[in-house]
Amino acid sequence: MTLEDVRTAYETLSGKASDIVRQISLAGVGLIWIFKSGTSTSLSLEPPLLKAAFFIFLALIFDFLQYLLGTTIWFAYFRHKEKQGTKGGIEFLAPPQLNWPTWAIFYLKSAMMLIAYGCYIIPFLASKFGA
Repeated sequence: MTLEDVRTAYETLSGKASDIVRQISLAGVGLIWIFKSGTSTSLSLEPPLLKAAFFIFLALIFDFLQYLLGTTIWFAYFRHKEKQGTKGGIEFLAPPQLNWPTWAIFYLKSAMMLIAYGCYIIPFLASKFGA
């Protein structure tokens, strides 16, 4: 196994985890929509669903920020290397610190989803279905 194999593994896994967080976010929005109460002119959410919606919203915002920040950081690094005269075929190592901000946001968005489901959605569904 090479260092590149390890990098490929964690990039693949983090990408898949991001996809899953996004899908779970959208599923949570769907669940909240199904269990909304009120009339067509006046909608309301039970408090646990409103809190879950807040954390789902944060997870989606962090998901967007992770990719926006990652793109910005790597573009800035690309321009930096380009200005140094680095040619296209030359191998070099990028500082690992470049990924730290996006990893922090990755864990934040994952935590938001765990809170939304673990603290609000799952207990709410359990109370509705008598578990």
